[in-house]
Amino acid sequence: MNPDARLRRALAPVDPPDGFAQRVRARVAEQARASQPAPRRATRWMAIAATVLAVLGGPLVWREYETRREALAARAQVLLALQIASRELNTVQRKVVRPVAPASTPSRADVSEKEGRP
Repeated sequence: MNPDARLRRALAPVDPPDGFAQRVRARVAEQARASQPAPRRATRWMAIAATVLAVLGGPLVWREYETRREALAARAQVLLALQIASRELNTVQRKVVRPVAPASTPSRADVSEKEGRP
């Protein structure tokens, strides 16, 4: 037999057996399910957990933020009120308590005469 004839016979089209395509598809699907890496599943679960945490924890964090913001606003108002009260009290104190000038302050000449100095 010549090499050309052997080559034609080897490369001649052959019909696959019945159910070949279904078996190939089933095997590919089985390998795809089995070859799904564990980190991919873990990543999916971590994403789900993060979403649940954000949905449930978000309002709690927001409430804490609002409480802190309100406390800081109240603190600023109290400090402002204390500044205003301090200013008003100082004004009233200056009007009520006037500096008392001594009635008789001796002059330098009087002091030097008493001490016996010229």
